[in-house]
Amino acid sequence: MEAKQKLVIFVALVMVASVGIEIAAAGDSSCGLSIADLMSCKPAVSGPKPMPPSEKCCTALGKADLPCLCTFKNSPIISTFKINATLAMDLPSKCNLNSPNCAA
Repeated sequence: MEAKQKLVIFVALVMVASVGIEIAAAGDSSCGLSIADLMSCKPAVSGPKPMPPSEKCCTALGKADLPCLCTFKNSPIISTFKINATLAMDLPSKCNLNSPNCAA
C-alpha cells in the first residue's frame, strides 16, 4: 500500500475516533438522539439547497436535550459532516420548538 493511501486511512481513523471522543465528552453521548435521529435532520442542515426539516427530524428534536446540542455549535464535527451550523441552530425554531440559548 502506498504511503499516501496509508496516510489517508490513518487520518480517517483519527477523525472517526475524535468524533466518538467529542460525542462522549458532550455528556448524554448523543444528547438524547440516536444516529438515525441525527441523520433524519441532515437534509435540513446540509447541501446547497437544504430541505425543510422532516416530521421525523422535528419529533426527534422534541425529545432531544437541546442545550446539550449547543456543545457542537463550534465543533469540527459540524464541518466534517458538511453540516451548516447556522441552519442547524435554526432547526428548533423551524420545528416550532424553543431554541436553546447557545452562547457564542
